[in-house]
Amino acid sequence: MGDPKKGGEGVSTITSAFHRAARVSRADLYGISPDQQLPAYLTTDARTPFLGFVGHKFTAGGVVLLAINPGGGGKAYQHRPPQDQEILPLIEAFVCSAATEASRCFRAMSNNYAKQVQTWNLWRILNPVLQACDKELSEIVFLNCFPYRTAGDRMPQVLALRASWVTIIEPLLAELKPNKVIALGKKAGGVAKRYFRGPGQLYVVPRTIGDTWLCPEAEDVLKSLREIAT
Repeated sequence: MGDPKKGGEGVSTITSAFHRAARVSRADLYGISPDQQLPAYLTTDARTPFLGFVGHKFTAGGVVLLAINPGGGGKAYQHRPPQDQEILPLIEAFVCSAATEASRCFRAMSNNYAKQVQTWNLWRILNPVLQACDKELSEIVFLNCFPYRTAGDRMPQVLALRASWVTIIEPLLAELKPNKVIALGKKAGGVAKRYFRGPGQLYVVPRTIGDTWLCPEAEDVLKSLREIAT
């Protein structure tokens, strides 16, 4: 990770910012509101924060991609799939890591996350966005506006979503200082339009059901990104 600034114990300030964000619990975000969005299955996993990842070539001032919240809160997730068997222990290791181990744990988590995102339906829109920006996956940051799974993969409750932006996303963006924030889908875009105050320019790339094709509106945004990149 190309972050020249260092925090305590030689840990980059970006890693430190993610370490703080990863310790914002699900209970912290729902606060006094009852958490009615806890999935029926794998409830311990649903309390694990899927923040996203930082590419190892990313430098502050680069591109940040925003999704809305991690999938996996439906009835199909009654047992851990192979992907979760890999990444959940890495996330948990990062959350619990001491300062001296934070960088190593963060890189292991980010590397696995970046590998897995290429197997998701989301990749069908994420990859064209990378191409339009003339970026590799290793050069960007990927974030979930809300890092916890919800029952049925539903939109997070408004108060919890706002709390996530204020306590997690806003501090991370302040550290990352992106020149572009690209929301993947109108749900993430709606949240970003409501709360994002910079730095950087905000773009929203609409998604289709299952991300099976790029709609004309998405093509127009990609065209704008290509023009800026050239």
